This record gives sequence, C-alpha cells and structure tokens, in this order.
Amino acid sequence: MTSFDSASIKKQAKTDFVSTWLSTGAMLPSGTEVRLSGQGRSHPLRDLMQRSREILLARGFDEAENPTILPESDVTKEYGPEALVILDRAFYLAELPRPEIGVSAQRIQQVEKITGRPVALEQLQAVLRCYKRGDIEADDLIDTLMSNLSITDDQATEVIHSVFPELYNLKPIATDRTLRSHMSATWFHTLAAMQDRATYPLALFAVGPRYRNEQREDAHHLRVHHSASMVIMDPEMSLDAGRVIASEVLKDYGFEDVRFELKKATSKYYAPGHEEEVFVKYQGDWVELADIGMYSPIALSNFDIHYPVFNAGFGIERMAMILQGAEDIRKLVFPQFSVVDFSDKDIAESLSYISAPKTERGLKIARAIEGSARKHKDEMAPCEFIAFKDNKVEVKLVEHEEGKKLVGPAGFNEICVGDGTIYSDLEPSGVYTNINYMRGIAMAVAAMAEDATTSMQFQVKMIRHLSDLNIDIPDAVREHIERQQKKIGVGGAVFLSATIEPLTA
Repeated sequence: MTSFDSASIKKQAKTDFVSTWLSTGAMLPSGTEVRLSGQGRSHPLRDLMQRSREILLARGFDEAENPTILPESDVTKEYGPEALVILDRAFYLAELPRPEIGVSAQRIQQVEKITGRPVALEQLQAVLRCYKRGDIEADDLIDTLMSNLSITDDQATEVIHSVFPELYNLKPIATDRTLRSHMSATWFHTLAAMQDRATYPLALFAVGPRYRNEQREDAHHLRVHHSASMVIMDPEMSLDAGRVIASEVLKDYGFEDVRFELKKATSKYYAPGHEEEVFVKYQGDWVELADIGMYSPIALSNFDIHYPVFNAGFGIERMAMILQGAEDIRKLVFPQFSVVDFSDKDIAESLSYISAPKTERGLKIARAIEGSARKHKDEMAPCEFIAFKDNKVEVKLVEHEEGKKLVGPAGFNEICVGDGTIYSDLEPSGVYTNINYMRGIAMAVAAMAEDATTSMQFQVKMIRHLSDLNIDIPDAVREHIERQQKKIGVGGAVFLSATIEPLTA
C-alpha cells in the first residue's frame, strides 16, 4: 500500500522542486487494478438544484444562464447610492501583469547549464516576447519552451523557476470587474436584450452561485452559495401577482405555510414599498427563506428596460438546511468539515514560512538578522546596523525617522496556539510554534539576500495577517479555525526596514 511521507516530500521540494518532482514519480503504483462498486451518492445540494430546475420549468419559467463576471458599473446602475455597501461584499478580480523579461548573456549561460546544450538567444527572446504580448497563454509557456528550444519538460520547468524568478514575484493588479454577489445584477442585460422580442409574460430563471466576501464563514454563511433566481417581466406585472406565483413555487418544494413581510429597509434596486421577505413554517418556527420584489423604475431605466419586472430569489443552501434538518451549512456542503479536526499541536506544526532560505548560508543570514534586530531593537533613529556581511552581500537594518526605535513594540511577539486560536504573546505560552514575528520576517529577508544580484529594500509596518509575517497556514487548518469560531489573532506594530546590497568580488 502506497503512503507518502508528506513532510519529507515538502521539505525536499522546497530545496529542489524539479529533482523532487522527478524522483517522486517513481513512488506511484503501476500495473494495479482498482474497481468501483455500487451506486455513487449524489450531493444533497446538487439534488436540490436539480429539483429547483424541474419545479421552475414545470411552472412555465424558461431557463437562462447569467454572466458570472460583471463590471462594478452594473452594480452602481442597479443599486444607485447603495452600491458602495453592496460592492464592499463583492469579490473584485485582479490580473497578473505580463512582465518585460530581459535575456542577458549570464541568463543564457544559466539556461545552457540546465539544458546541457547551446541555446539561441533569438529563440528564447522570441518566446518571451510572445508571452509578453499574450500570444502564449501562461499554461502553454512550458510547452512552448520545450518545442522552441528542444528541451525536456523538467528542463523547461527549471529554466522558468531558476532563471526567471520575476515570474514568481508578480503582484496582481486590481480591475473593476467583480464576481456577482447577487443574481439580480446579471438579469438586467438579459431582460433589456429580450424585451422587444419577447412574448409576455416573459418568465426566466437561473440556478447558480453567488460570491460574497463574507468576513468569515460560519455555520450559516458561506462565501460561495447558490440561488434559484427568477424574474417575470410583463406590462401588467405587480407584486401581488408575483406573491401568488412565489407561493405556488414554494408549495412545490413542500412548504405549505408561507408568510410575506414588507421589508423595512428597501434595497434601492427595488421600488419603495415593493420588497418583501418570505418566511416558511419549519418545525413550528417561521424561517426566512427568500426575498421578492418589483425592480425600481430607476434601476430598470438605467438599463433601458421599459416594463415592470418581478424578481424572487430562493437561497438553495438555506432551503437545504431546512429540508435536511442541518444545523451547520458547512457540514452539509463540504465533506471535509465533517471529518477533519486539528489539535493545538497540529495547528502549531502546520505553520510554515512563505519564503525561506534554501542554503545553510541563507539560514545563517536569517539568524544574524534576528540577532541584530534583538540587540539593537531599542536604538533610536536615525540609525543603521550591519546585520550580516560576507563577500557576496551586506544586509543592514535601518530606521531614518528621527525619534523612532529601530524595531516597533511587537517586533518580538511569540506566535502561540491555545484552545484552537493562534495568538501572539510576549513570551512563549500555550503550544509554542517556535516562531516569533522577527523570525518570520528575517526568513523572508534572508531568502531575498542569499542570491541577491541587485540592491533591494524590505519593509514591514503594521501586522494584520500571518502573511504579513511571511507565515503560511494550510487552507484546511484555516477553515478548521473559522469553523470552530476561533481566531487568528496576530497584530501590532513592527516597523522594520532592511536594505540588501550585493557586493562585487
């Protein structure tokens, strides 16, 4: 039976990814036979989505597919002055820039050392220019290098990883495009396009995901959840008519007792006094399930829609919780929430550095940085101290703003775990991670310094997230902490600056 030593593999991959990738391929079984038996189990959420489709089709709605990505201007047209509140919950999309990559004689030598054969400068430059222009998709870059330079898969990977590190240091650039946080925002273009060619009433529905940047996921909130959204456009459409249709649809789901309540604060894409919350009777209690209303003539006019439109949206996850009797939506939706658990020790051991030195010299640089910072932390600016220097690089800790200390008050907080929470303390406590703020920062600076060929600066100010400290946490562990209603409580002022200066021999 094959079982991987994950800790060992991860450690080797950090040191030499390509060699580890090649060698671990031999660990996989071969020549085996695995048979699946019995009937697979469907997901209750997908079952309810399919049931929703069947109900709405049977009620006379036509199915539509709505865009997932929309510009923020569409949200502004829909919500008017309320748009900022809605956009605060939206996920904005970002793009990685295509960098201009120079090919020096030194880089050609590095490539030839990896490939073991001469490489034409013009061929390599041509590939990189095509990548910059977007003629080559990112996931085709390895294939293109292989074919144009006549090299192997692992050689192309090593070239990208070792010769062109700028590809790994790109920072996303924000756009004005968002993932839909409400299905309603995507209906307007569809309705505008169909209004002059439709037979009325025009009844459409879509079942699909909504994306909301919730502050945290918990038993009743997910960042991605699904809606059965429906619209009816007709010159005579009213909230009264929509209420009757919504009641009939809910009866098809099995909800006989339905109550409608006028919403006190009307969303601005609905007309005033024309938005209602929908409650269904479940186990003796009234539970909110849906929202209905008539679109505001202002929102409709912003998309040049000329007829009244009724809208209703049923939350699939909320409905599934009711029908399945679930108390935690995460356990209903995601299998890992039912089977994964982590102790304080597991959490402490799961933390790792985002960037870390690859050599013993690099680790020596990190230790020197942490030691120098601790020694001089209370020195008043302006000041600078050489933390490390050899024949290749000089690393200084600097502070130029007069009256400030070299290191802020949180610089040496210790990162600990207790009762499922990650927190910082002045001295190690709970389950100690063996990481303090400065150690995480020093590892990042050392990773930059050990192979530095150009002058660089590093600065960290206020700490708000583990990533600010160069610390990574596995997604599964983060989800466990959020699921247990615990916290990742790191924060404070560090205000450390470092300069990295390569030295000529």
